[in-house]
Amino acid sequence: MKKYILILFSFLSLNTFGQQFTVTDIFDYNNNVERGTNGYYYKDVTGYFNQFLGTWQYQNGNTIYTLQFKKHAFIKSYPHVNTTYQQDYLIGALKVVKNGVLIYNGLPNLNLSFSEAVKYDIFSMTRVENFSNCYMCSYPEQRLHLSYSEPNNDNYAFENLGFMIHTYTQNGVVKLRMDFSDQTSPSAFTNFKDSKSPPTKTSIFMDFGIFDFVKVP
Repeated sequence: MKKYILILFSFLSLNTFGQQFTVTDIFDYNNNVERGTNGYYYKDVTGYFNQFLGTWQYQNGNTIYTLQFKKHAFIKSYPHVNTTYQQDYLIGALKVVKNGVLIYNGLPNLNLSFSEAVKYDIFSMTRVENFSNCYMCSYPEQRLHLSYSEPNNDNYAFENLGFMIHTYTQNGVVKLRMDFSDQTSPSAFTNFKDSKSPPTKTSIFMDFGIFDFVKVP
């Protein structure tokens, strides 16, 4: 019986990863291809993610933030509804140094091979309208919204964090602007893992605010 199950699992795995996908632009919302449709590859056709790839650094006094981004295609399989598709994501990680002390280093996690984008600290969600507060934006939906999380979090206030990024050129230097707005509420400071205890995490590694990063080797 165990041998039969192993053979069946191997067959399903080969069938999933050997599947041919029809490519469609992940950011073309007018192509009438519904999200999560079986057999499609939602690909970054125009290379929009490419502008963010690599390592970026922000420094203000003794505070240094290092961001690193990669592009990765994840296969999503839901056998119970006969649906398998592929999708490009921008995944990222953060390193924080304050007053010469390493506060957090999530960069090594970016080299781990997780099967889902949500397993990473940072992953892309959707492109965002510029509106009037998009600094030096020059084309529609230039900003990207990403989900951001920190390990060992038990505070509901920090459970659904996110920030927006976009690149721009100033005096010949390409910069990456992060808009990390504080949308938390003191009333949300509850322990979602243990409702009878206060949360152990009362602050996050990175400060809220607007930060301009420059690319580093």
